[in-house]
Order: sequence, then C-alpha cells, then structure tokens
Amino acid sequence: MKSSLVIKLIESHCEGSEDAFKNALNDLADDEENKGNGALSFAIRNAYSSEKKTVAKMAASPLSEMTFSVQRAMTAPRDRDSTLELIEILNPKVRLSDVALPEKTKDILHQIIEEQKKAESLLSKKIMPTNRILLCGPPGCGKTLTANAIASEIGIPVAYVKLDGLISSYLGQTGTNIRKIFDYVKNKRIVLFLDEFDAIAKKRDDANELGEMKRVVMTLLQNMDAMPANVFLIAATNHHHLLDSALWRRFDISLFLELPNTIQRGGIIRRFLSETLPDHKVDAEAIVKLTEGMSGAQICNYLQMLAKHHIMRQTEGNISEKDIADMLMKQTTLFAGENSKTYMQTLAALNEKGVSLRLLEDITGIPRSTLSYNIRKMREEHERTA
Repeated sequence: MKSSLVIKLIESHCEGSEDAFKNALNDLADDEENKGNGALSFAIRNAYSSEKKTVAKMAASPLSEMTFSVQRAMTAPRDRDSTLELIEILNPKVRLSDVALPEKTKDILHQIIEEQKKAESLLSKKIMPTNRILLCGPPGCGKTLTANAIASEIGIPVAYVKLDGLISSYLGQTGTNIRKIFDYVKNKRIVLFLDEFDAIAKKRDDANELGEMKRVVMTLLQNMDAMPANVFLIAATNHHHLLDSALWRRFDISLFLELPNTIQRGGIIRRFLSETLPDHKVDAEAIVKLTEGMSGAQICNYLQMLAKHHIMRQTEGNISEKDIADMLMKQTTLFAGENSKTYMQTLAALNEKGVSLRLLEDITGIPRSTLSYNIRKMREEHERTA
C-alpha cells in the first residue's frame, strides 16, 4: 500500500470528517485494484460499508422502509478517463404481453414478477425472491425488450449499463467501473441491466484472455455476491458459451430466448398490421410464412419498411403478394449485388416458401429460366455438401 494514502486515511479519521475518510478509503481501494489486488480492494470497501444486508437483516427492514435513492438526485457514475456515463436510467412502458415469447417462458417470468411484487412478504419469511436472471439467445430475439417488460411490470426503473463507458483500456479501470455501478444501485429499487454480458464475463481459463479480464470477472463475482435484494439483476448475452462457469451459479434462473415460432410471428405481425395499417388488406399468413427463420427485430424492421412504403405513397386497399415479397427482398439483400450468392440464396428461400418463379421474375427482372436454373443448381450444391 502507498504510505501517502494510508497517512491520508488516518488524518481524515482524526479530523472526524466522514466524507474525507470515505474518499481516502476509496482512493486506497482504487490503488489496490489498479495494482491487480481486486480481492483486497473489495475487502477494504466491504469492511467500511454500513449498508450490507443479508436476507435476515432485510426481512427485518422491508422494502417499503428501506432508504432507496430512486427519488434522490444522484450523479450517474462515469468512467474516470473517458468521462463517459456508465449507466442510463430508463422508465420503460412495454408490457410482457407485448413481447413475443413462448407461453412456458411467459409463465416463468410472471412467477418472477409476482415474487418481486411480494418481496416483502417473502423476505419476512427469510426467503429471497428471484432477483438474478440470465437471458440468452441470438441477436434480435427480444432479450432487451424482455428486460424492459419485466421492469415495467414490477413498476421500477432500469439502470442500463453502457458498455462503451464500462470497458476501459486502462489497467484496472474496468473493474473499478463495475464497482461504481453496483455501488450506485445498491440503495435503489431498480433493475440493473447488463447487456452483452459476455464482454465482461468471459471464461477465466481462456488462454487468449489477459490477466486483466480475469480480474474483471473476479470483481463482477464479488459485487454480485454482495448485491442486496432490492436490486434486480438481468444480464443478456448472445454468446452464453463464453461465460465463466462461476457466473452461471450466481443466477437464480437462466432463460434461452429462441427465434419466434409460427404462433409468435403471427402475433407480432397481426398486432403491427392492426395498429399501423388498419385500412389495408394484407395476407398476414403469407408474411408469417415468408418470415420463418427471422428474429423478432428483423420482422419488425421488415414490417416498418412495408408500412412506410404504403403510407408515404398514400396507397389504400390491398397490399399485394408482390409488395410483400419485394419489400422482403429489399431488406434481406440490401448490401448484396444481383450476381452475388446471397442474392440468389434469398430468391431460392422465397421460392421454397411459396413465392412463384413468375412473381420473382416480375420483382427482379431475371428471366424465369435463369432463376430456375440457378435455384436448382444451388439446391443440388447444398445437397452434395449436406
């Protein structure tokens, strides 16, 4: 330890200034963390904290009586070097019914939400309500939307962690930022949302990772262990296979959100069409079939394109099969040339889902004979390599 920091700590204690003492202690802990002594840094802070609460202590002090800081104006934590804010406070309005999820998954989430609403009752019996969940799944499957819906249903805000500020190039600063975030929310009734969780939670046995990442994971583990019941932690990742094994055990439950099935796609599409294009006749079943394999986000982007096309042109009446297929072509081949493999793969997929060669010829201008030959050749090649 630096002697100057220890002297400063003693002086502030003798002066009787609690704020000066706390600042000196934080400087000392920061110094140890920057030197790679994450465990010692955490122990220093933890020894000082008068706000640590076990389940039993919280049971004696119900959530409604805790000194949360939601109403209190507090400066959001920032990265020391970039000065970027580490979190953004959101008040989402989306409901769980707005999210396209399997009924089994919704049932689990409703149970978790009910536990949170009755947290005081559970804590009075020394039972910890579920407050740590991990959401896994491919991009665009609704992880962020689900996190916002959970917060909205409980009736509490979301502290959305900004990765651009959290991850620092300076040795030890990422771990310090993680501690700042957990310190900021520990007295709040809030959802702490860590998106792209794998960026700070990778396996410590990865030979390609430096010692810095291992210290970051250790800091994350220590702060999760000290997290009180009033904070609801939701982490989301597209790469759950990269996560350190010790982190899995810190979550009460892990949910895998898959791409929407036929029923879920139908719900997304019909809700959008009824709200946005109520005066147009659209074959929703055709869109459901053509969007197979797409994420919820991709489907919404496609529907936005389709709606904008007709609203700006002030068209009324039917939206034809050609319009439906044409908009889908434009979305999925936006950066692909007409002679590219991606372009032809999209045409083959549309044909397989029921779009005729005649209609594809009308959309692309490519003769049916050429389309037929290229699609057949592509399928034969796929069968040979399968």
